Amino acid sequence: MKKQTILPILLLLVSCAQTTTLRNGYSKAPTKSKVFKNSVYFEQAILDQIDTTVIYEEYNDNYYEGLVKQENVLARHNYANRHTTYGVYRFYGNGCFNLFHLDRDKPELTAEMFDPAYTGWRGVLYKKKNKILGDMFTQTGQMGWQLGKQTEAFIFRGDTLIVELKNVHKFFYIKRHIDKKLLEHHAEW
Repeated sequence: MKKQTILPILLLLVSCAQTTTLRNGYSKAPTKSKVFKNSVYFEQAILDQIDTTVIYEEYNDNYYEGLVKQENVLARHNYANRHTTYGVYRFYGNGCFNLFHLDRDKPELTAEMFDPAYTGWRGVLYKKKNKILGDMFTQTGQMGWQLGKQTEAFIFRGDTLIVELKNVHKFFYIKRHIDKKLLEHHAEW
């Protein structure tokens, strides 16, 4: 084999060895804590802005159908969008967080949907230059199989969470109270 072929295969094998499959059978999580090395910059004061007893669910504020801008709506109510999955953030008191994906076609919520040992992308919060940032282990490539660390900026304004990626894309999430029994899981990474 040529060196150009061996190197990408080797990199793929090495990156696969650094993850573990969660209990749902397909979600991946890193096995090495160095992915979350910025957790040492977590400050307890960050939690003054965050409600750790709720989820923050995706809000579609710029969905277009054809050339017509649709009404702003929570993603779980956006039946004009053919994609039925939507994201929800869950924050923990120790600075860890998860991004879970729910399906509006399955409206009954279960504790398993919010179990970080079962599903979800993992992340840690920290403060840098007076900004609340989060490093999340997630899909980083267009193809869906590339996994890595993605840094996000979090802005909390009342019941609204704004997630900013690379100062370009902004995503909005709205606080949603759900049964506390669904959120009794703990996160340690």
